[in-house]
This record gives sequence, C-alpha cells and structure tokens, in this order.
Amino acid sequence: MKNRKWWLLASLLVLALVIIVVDDLEDVAEVEKRQEAHYLPPVSIVNPQPQDNTGTIQTYAEIKPRWAVTLKSQVSGEVEKVFTRAFAGGRVKKGDMLIHVEASRYLADLHDAEQILAEAELNLLQEKNKATQNKKNWQRSGLDKAPSDLVLNIPQLNVAEKVLNAAKSRVSAASKILSYTQIKAPFSGLITTRNVNIGQMILEGEELLHIAQDTQQEITISVSEQQWNMLDKNWNKKTVSVRNMSGIEVAQARIKRGGFFDPETRQLKLFLDIDKASSHRALPGAFVQVDLPGRVLHDSLSIPESALTRGGLVWYLDDDDQLRSFNATVLLHQGNHVIIETPGREMLKQNYPSRWRIATTPLASFMAGRRVHPIAPEGE
Repeated sequence: MKNRKWWLLASLLVLALVIIVVDDLEDVAEVEKRQEAHYLPPVSIVNPQPQDNTGTIQTYAEIKPRWAVTLKSQVSGEVEKVFTRAFAGGRVKKGDMLIHVEASRYLADLHDAEQILAEAELNLLQEKNKATQNKKNWQRSGLDKAPSDLVLNIPQLNVAEKVLNAAKSRVSAASKILSYTQIKAPFSGLITTRNVNIGQMILEGEELLHIAQDTQQEITISVSEQQWNMLDKNWNKKTVSVRNMSGIEVAQARIKRGGFFDPETRQLKLFLDIDKASSHRALPGAFVQVDLPGRVLHDSLSIPESALTRGGLVWYLDDDDQLRSFNATVLLHQGNHVIIETPGREMLKQNYPSRWRIATTPLASFMAGRRVHPIAPEGE
C-alpha cells in the first residue's frame, strides 16, 4: 500500500513537469511566430525621378588601319635581295625599298623598246623631210590644181607619227614593268607578314608582303535600327571616346560618315577616324568599346544596372511597401546605369506608386505582393 502511494506521487510529479515544459514550449513558439509575423526583409532601394536623361550607346568594334594591302609580285624571277626592313614587324616609310627581283629580262625588253622608239623617231623625221620636199617640187612644177595628200606624203607622215606614239607607249610600259622588279612600300606602315626569301623563284601574282598603315586608323561600327533611332540627331562630326575592354580610354575618334544599311547584316554603319594625337595607345586589330552620343530621352528613369534582372524585370515597391515588378524597356546605357522608359499607369494600374522606389539588387526570392522593409541610400 505504501509503495502504491509513492508510485502515484511520482507519476503526479512527472505529469506536472510535462505540463510545465509543454506550456513553456507553446509560449516560445508563440513568441517566435509573433516575431516571424512582424519580420520584414530589408531591401535596398533608389528613388529615381522621371526626367530628361542623355546617355551613350555602347557599341563594340575593331580598330583597323586606313590602308592595308598584301603586296603581290607583278613580275616573275629570282629574288635577289630582301631588305631587313621588310621583315615582319619592321616599320617602313613610303618609298622604302623592300625587295629586289632579278631584272635582266625586263631590262632587255626596255632596251628593245627604246631601239624601236629610236627607229620610229628616225622614220618620222624622214617622212617629214619627204613631205617638205614633195611640197617644194609641186610648187616648182607650176601646176594650178591643188596636190593630193598622197603627193604631199601626208598619209605616210600620219602613219609615222602613230608608229612613234606606239613606240613611246612600249618604252613607258617596259619601264613600268622594270620598276616592278624593285618592290617599294606604297605607304608608311608596319610589315605584318613576309612570304618571300632570298633566292626564291616567284611568279606573277604571288603574295610577298602584307603592310598595314600605323599612322591613320579608323573604326567601322554597326548599330541596330533601334540604336540608330537613339543616336543624337547631330551625331555627324562629333568626337567620341574609344575604350579598351578594361574600360580605359585609349583614343578619341570623330564620326565622319555613315547611315546606310549593310545588306548582309541589315544594320546601319558608322565610320570613325581615330584622332592622330590620341592614337598612340590604339593598336590596329584591338577590340574596343565606343560610346556613341545618345539623344535626349524625355520622361525616363535612370537606374543602377544591377536593378535590371537577366529577364529584363525591374522590381519596385508600391505605396504599401509591397514588391511589384514590370518588364523594363531599356533605352540607353550610361556607365553603370541604364535608362529605361517610365512605365505608364495603364501598365501597372492599381499598383502605380506615388513615387518610384526601385530595388537595387533583385533577389531570386522576390515575390510580388510581399511586404519588405525599404532601405534608402544615405542622405535620402
């Protein structure tokens, strides 16, 4: 009987402890639930104002020399000399000698042409003398009628003049061909490729050297029709910044001409000349970013680039601090900001805010309608 009382008393004590523990757990759960119900995740925002913005159109292109050519042989023969300045990497000036080709055959052709020219000159002189003598003879004859051209040796004189002109042309052509045995730089520039060696037999039309101008450079840019419509109306003759892929300015360029469709890409082309004074850091073949001047965009929003999601959404807060989003229409890029169209009331309807509060760093966990705690930049 006594043991039963002890067991009963122990059971009551255990039951009391269980009730106390359960009660404490319910209180903690209630507190946590209450705390969770009042927790609002913080969201960093900016407060852009609809206004007139002017941005830049970012495009990418390759710097190219204004003049670049592959020199080909216009004669056949053995390469007698290749000057060191003609090696790849060498800088040359206009008129510098680069390659000598064995020229005896072409020199002989020139001498033959010169001999034919001398004979033609002699023949013309003889025909002139004949014409003069025949005219005198006719005058001494006392005949009243006018002599014929044949009597005065005029047809023969015309033929002799034409033969002389042909001979002069042959000398000029032979002299020109002979000059092709001495390959010279057509303009100042950089030798990028050499395909010929001393002692090599070359044929007419064979590639010898490639030379690219390094003093005058240009850029050809392709823009879409939408980008074209965003250009400043007075784009012609404007100076723009040329930057490398690290964002460092390497040169300035002036827009010279453009504004026609490329039939292959269906894009519009612009042509820029790099300013000589700033071209020392702009290397031919470099891939660069060019910032074209954009037109004034009325009633637009300038927001951080990070505020635009990959899907093109922009998240904002309505007047009840609830998350909302819209598909942004990007107009221009300006540094680390983008300029977008201000959404109309008909797009957002009842969620149109009285002032814009844009989330600077949208998260994948964002849900439309969720209340958050906005954190504005310091000073706002």
